[in-house]
Amino acid sequence: MEEMKKQQPVSIVIPMYNGGSLIAAVLEAIFGQDYGGDVEVILVNDGSRDNSPEVARKFLGKPGFRIIDQENQGAVSATNNGFKAATHDIIISVDADVVLSKDWLSKVVEEFSDPEVGAVQGYYKTPGNVSLMAKMMGYDVEARYDSIRGKYVTQVCTGNTAYRREALDKVGLFDARFKYGYDNDMSYRLGRAGYKLVFRKDAVCDHYWKADIAGYARQQYRSAYGRMQLVRKHTDKVSGDSVSGLRMIMQVPLTFLFLLIVLLGVVFSDGRFYLAAYAVFMVIFLDRAIFALGVYAKQRDMAAWFMPFVHLMRNFVWCAAAAAWVVKAVFVPSGAVMKNVK
Repeated sequence: MEEMKKQQPVSIVIPMYNGGSLIAAVLEAIFGQDYGGDVEVILVNDGSRDNSPEVARKFLGKPGFRIIDQENQGAVSATNNGFKAATHDIIISVDADVVLSKDWLSKVVEEFSDPEVGAVQGYYKTPGNVSLMAKMMGYDVEARYDSIRGKYVTQVCTGNTAYRREALDKVGLFDARFKYGYDNDMSYRLGRAGYKLVFRKDAVCDHYWKADIAGYARQQYRSAYGRMQLVRKHTDKVSGDSVSGLRMIMQVPLTFLFLLIVLLGVVFSDGRFYLAAYAVFMVIFLDRAIFALGVYAKQRDMAAWFMPFVHLMRNFVWCAAAAAWVVKAVFVPSGAVMKNVK
């Protein structure tokens, strides 16, 4: 117990918009941490329209807990405002759909004993009681995290990540021009400033992803658009990072190639184009099938075999987002393409 009292104080920021279904579980997990230091919890209500503010207010008697209400401005604004209000030297971002394991905080914070560490992320685990589309998201991310071999990474995600205040003071807060990808942008800036980014696979949390196909497609569109913004700002990251590597990035040009060859087949009425398109399609599909095999080997869930078909749909959504970004880059004045996609 004496050792636990030596743990340093931390601030936890939760940006929330319409999080009524999970916010109680999120807060209970935070207040139930096995941690000996002071914990300040700042929930930023980003203009929620459901019952989540009322649910959150039931926790106001908890030590160190407070709520900041703001008009709906998006997750970047909510996170930045929470970080500005934080009072401790370690500031943690936890999404309103992420439930931490009891030892998550202790494991993540201990990494800051190294003064060169600027941020530390834990591991997203997929809950068993979620929809098929939520599993598609969760299993995909788990597989990419599982492929990371070392301790140090080039990207950490805001959903369950702790930051060193000193590092944030040096590089600045999150870039409000991003709707998606602002955590990647922050990671790249921290890396350039000389800070290490740590991934703790044993600091586990449950992430409840988008539950239906419309929400999944919308999230993937915005994510791909954000990736284009990232590439424009960080040209050296065109091949991706520790979490989204070249294998994932190549899905877009391969899908564009498939669509182009099909179009040429239609224009020239030449069956050879269709054969070439089929060959490209099979390269894409087999890659996704091999990926799904790896997922099934770990999860032992038949839902994994839907992944190639879901990822094919995702590829087309990504291509639509990339095309929309290119159109804006060509026809909209410089700088406007960095604005948030709606």
